[in-house]
Amino acid sequence: MTRNRLRAAVALDAAAALSLAYMLFEAQWVRRVDRRLEAPDAAAELDGLTIVQLSDFHAGFVPSLNQRAMRKAVDMAIAAGPDLVLFTGDFATGPRGSAELRAQLGRLVAAAPLGVYGVLGNHDHGDSKAPFVRKVDPAFVAACGVRLLLNDTATVDYRGAAIELAGVDDTDGGHDDLPAVLAALERRPGTLRLLLSHHADVVHGTNPGDFHLTLSGDTHGGQICLPLPGRRILLSDLSAPFAEGEYDVGGRRLYVTRGVGTSMLPLRAFCRPEIVVFHVEAAA
Repeated sequence: MTRNRLRAAVALDAAAALSLAYMLFEAQWVRRVDRRLEAPDAAAELDGLTIVQLSDFHAGFVPSLNQRAMRKAVDMAIAAGPDLVLFTGDFATGPRGSAELRAQLGRLVAAAPLGVYGVLGNHDHGDSKAPFVRKVDPAFVAACGVRLLLNDTATVDYRGAAIELAGVDDTDGGHDDLPAVLAALERRPGTLRLLLSHHADVVHGTNPGDFHLTLSGDTHGGQICLPLPGRRILLSDLSAPFAEGEYDVGGRRLYVTRGVGTSMLPLRAFCRPEIVVFHVEAAA
């Protein structure tokens, strides 16, 4: 090998090592995203309500830095002063992270006066292409203080007004029953209505006016993305119709979060993990 070729090989190896180190760093570089949740027909008492969305902890996935990212995300969620915390699936991937997951969920429950509510994702049901995935016992999540909405609804009182939460179980595995959820809605005037689903495509089964917002996760925002002029290519799902962020789906509002953890590879690129803080603007 000539000296120039040797130098080139060394430079390429160094660049690869630096890229890998950065992607490991980004996998735990959690960001906070603040969003307005406009609900002009909701009761004025709900104005100023703070809701934090978390998703895709994938606690226990090996190899990963998910437990460290989870702790950082919970720290940021608590610092936001949430009234209510909503979790949109994939709590864990295996039993190894159960103790840390219990501790972090407990911190959230203690910090959110209106409680922590959530739905299950495909990993929670043991359904994944990733190796070593194990089912999560819903009783374990409930014992941590999280109210699971498995094709169910719940009404939360706040300053004399109501927040109606609805949750659809994992759609990929056929655990969902959206018609039952829609039938159970009370739809009282002035109520803020929110739908939780791990997969965003559930929004197609709703009608405008059913919910003020549907919250989802699953995609990790691509997890590893290739930045191109004017767009990003999401390697986790090249054809995802709802990749990340806010959408207006025919008058139905949707937010898809990047989530916190990783799966398959313990890496992120151009796609930092996130928590989302919604600030309700009611009776505007």
